[in-house]
Amino acid sequence: MKEQETPKKALAIDLGTSRVKVVVFSENGSVLARTERSYPLDLQPGGIAEQSPDDWIQAVCACTKELSSMGNEIWPPNICSVTGQMHGLVLLDKNYKILRKAIICSDFRAEQEKQEIESLVDNEYILHTTGSPGIGMLPGPKFLWLKKHEPDVHREINKLLFPKDYIGFVMTGDGSTDPSDASGTMLYNCISREWDNSLCEASAVPLHILPKIRTAESIRGYVMPSFAGLSAIPEGTPVIIGGGDLPATVMGTGISSDKDGGISLGTAGIIFRLADQLHESVLGKIFHFCHTLENTLVSMGSCPGTGFSVDWFERDIIRTALAPGKRVGEITSPEAKGIPDLYFLPYLLGTGSPYMDYTPKGAFLGLSHHHKQEDMRRAIYEGISYSIKQSLELLQVDRNPVEFIRVCAGGSYNRDWLQILANIIGKPLQTLKQKDTAVVGAAILGGFAAGWFTSLDEGIKRFAKTDEVMQPDEERIADYLVGYEKYLCYSKMIVE
Repeated sequence: MKEQETPKKALAIDLGTSRVKVVVFSENGSVLARTERSYPLDLQPGGIAEQSPDDWIQAVCACTKELSSMGNEIWPPNICSVTGQMHGLVLLDKNYKILRKAIICSDFRAEQEKQEIESLVDNEYILHTTGSPGIGMLPGPKFLWLKKHEPDVHREINKLLFPKDYIGFVMTGDGSTDPSDASGTMLYNCISREWDNSLCEASAVPLHILPKIRTAESIRGYVMPSFAGLSAIPEGTPVIIGGGDLPATVMGTGISSDKDGGISLGTAGIIFRLADQLHESVLGKIFHFCHTLENTLVSMGSCPGTGFSVDWFERDIIRTALAPGKRVGEITSPEAKGIPDLYFLPYLLGTGSPYMDYTPKGAFLGLSHHHKQEDMRRAIYEGISYSIKQSLELLQVDRNPVEFIRVCAGGSYNRDWLQILANIIGKPLQTLKQKDTAVVGAAILGGFAAGWFTSLDEGIKRFAKTDEVMQPDEERIADYLVGYEKYLCYSKMIVE
């Protein structure tokens, strides 16, 4: 009797800014098991946002040990794939020991250093080289900040790694990165696909400390005995380079052509579509990052305070106490018809696209004595949706309109919000069965590296499983068009 073949499994790891999600996928894209762990985030005045890489490793290993106890249907994996937060810095000394806490993506202390770099390298050069405007939250300015404010640490730096690549380094001993993570640094030429000498020099980054760049689906290496003991992942299991969480999200959302777009309603909100080149007319107003698909860019608009604004209102302002069966942020009162009279500018963490002003300056406008909690909640959903619409318009300048939009991340569970978003952008929204799409994208890359499918496009079709479609309410579109014009006037007033 022929022995039954053991099902193939991919272990996908998504290192976020608040928690790590670890999921085991089958070859057909089904989720076999998942778990997650949180870790501290050190926020301090002056824009400081840091985390301990040791906390990341402990959280990853706690997850993999839990999964390893679930039996042969779940464990062990045939391949591992890591994605994670972009724009962070992990600094190692000559003995490959951590020099300080990681400076993560939301740290904005280096705004002055960004301006210094722009004084040395023309802003137009930055835009046409990196595809994105210079901002202080990117690794280049952060590294220059370290030279000025922590010279003792700066002198000891032997290796600069990015968060997902640090996990890969501990797993395999190889700290290589991929073009997507490199393109989010303000140090990388997204056209020539190599580290840029001028930007590195202006940022005081020696080329020899930067990681080697390899394709995301390349095998990084194999799980070392030291990590196998910590994690219960068998020694010798292959680990791929992986991509940053943006391209992983794009793949996991099911976007594989420039006809469609995606929206991620996470702590930060982003809207994205694919591109084959930089679009001159919107340079500086949106971001462009390298994708894991060959010769492809991800064009992206952002609203940094998306889910953050919702959580802020529920947690810190009204201190929501949930009744049985009630969801966070649920709107229970009937919707007021007509043009909205209360507006929210979702700039608690800065504007994002198109103004690229990261000074917090959110606001309610039009607030009156008759407005209640529900009105304010609805205004927050509307304000975020207006911001996303503004970015969508930029993604369509000199290009064909986006035909269809898929929505992912935590906000996509909220039907009230999705209906408002569909009404404001005037397009149907496709939701997904797996809302956390970055980890799906990681699994797609892992499956491709393992030979489960002949192309990434095939993997995307197999793994990105759709759910329902939210249609816009035609009766509300006209009112929201007027509301959108008012929002644009208010936003310009606040920003200027």
